Amino acid sequence: MRNIFRLAVNDLRLTVKDRTSVIWLILFPMALMWFFGQLGAGANPSSVPRISLTVDDQDGGWLARELVAELEDEQVALTDLATLPADEEIPTRVRTLVIPPGFTQRLLAGEKQKLRLEAEAGSATDFGFAAQVHILRAAGRILGRLAEVEISGLEPGEEESVAEARVRTFRDLAQRPPVIQLAVSSAGHGRPVPSGRAQSVPGMLTMTVMMMTLIQGAVFLTLEKQEGMLRRQAAMPLSRGQIYLGKLLGRFLVAGLQAAILVLAGRFLFGVVFGNSPLALILLLAAYGLSAAGLSTLLGSLLSTPEQAESVGWILGMFLAALGGCWWSSELMPTWLWKAAHALPTAWAMDGFHALISFGYGLEGVWLPAVVLTGFGLLTAALGARFLRFD
Repeated sequence: MRNIFRLAVNDLRLTVKDRTSVIWLILFPMALMWFFGQLGAGANPSSVPRISLTVDDQDGGWLARELVAELEDEQVALTDLATLPADEEIPTRVRTLVIPPGFTQRLLAGEKQKLRLEAEAGSATDFGFAAQVHILRAAGRILGRLAEVEISGLEPGEEESVAEARVRTFRDLAQRPPVIQLAVSSAGHGRPVPSGRAQSVPGMLTMTVMMMTLIQGAVFLTLEKQEGMLRRQAAMPLSRGQIYLGKLLGRFLVAGLQAAILVLAGRFLFGVVFGNSPLALILLLAAYGLSAAGLSTLLGSLLSTPEQAESVGWILGMFLAALGGCWWSSELMPTWLWKAAHALPTAWAMDGFHALISFGYGLEGVWLPAVVLTGFGLLTAALGARFLRFD
């Protein structure tokens, strides 16, 4: 066992010693995590795009101000031109709600009022519809509250006019708890589609761990065959099985080290939490590392030259990443293709990562992917041992 471990550590040392390995194993994946995370629209997996809305209050009356206050919401990026400092630059108006002059006076007189929503050319139509709904809801609350004030009967206090009593009563009604509350809960078993960094971080981790393990492991093994190093090692007091296990363990250690660093980068640089079960995460990473190591040694056993190993490693790595859901969420793929992709280790690894990151599972979400990945690793490792030639 000690000899197997020495061979593995030697492979790990040679990989770490190569300066270009830092670029390909660490910096390259981190750059891809950031890039694809930006394309996926979201540094924060739970972030929701906000509606851009500018208010041009040409009335200035108290009802107009109450309407603006009703429009304030965490889902709305609201810009009130009336409250902007004179020296501050007016931001770009994606869509602008215009409150006409005389709005407050005419509304109190019972006259029909028309609000105007102006949108810039090219602005998102769906966000425009959402803005209209938001404005209508706010206007409905204002009208309902105003109607309640009028039918409740005003009782002005001492030294208080009827107009002042109306404003006071209106604002008191705005502060009371909602008469009707809507409770929202899930009615089914649907799952959100992972996006942003919740997709890019595990996706690029899965892709690059597999790709770099395939390329480097196969290149190292074909180079050792080509230069006769395997033949010389076979002449040592080591069985061929021990030598092969040393190569396999070396690739496993490199893949594990790379995966661990990328998990830490994903957590502390990109803010992605890999679930609440460290044991489940370790189990998934170990199983995936074994699958990558097994496939890598199989390639090295079948191929003859480092050039072949590098080319096949790149092509196979890209193929596994594309079909395995590393570039885009597998929920966006046709059902038949998604099912077919589960003949590949990358698809099972992504299932496990999404279970931890996006769906809140622990061991119950990763045990099946871990079992399948372990079986894949053992199968490819056994085939690699069968086809490896030391002469």
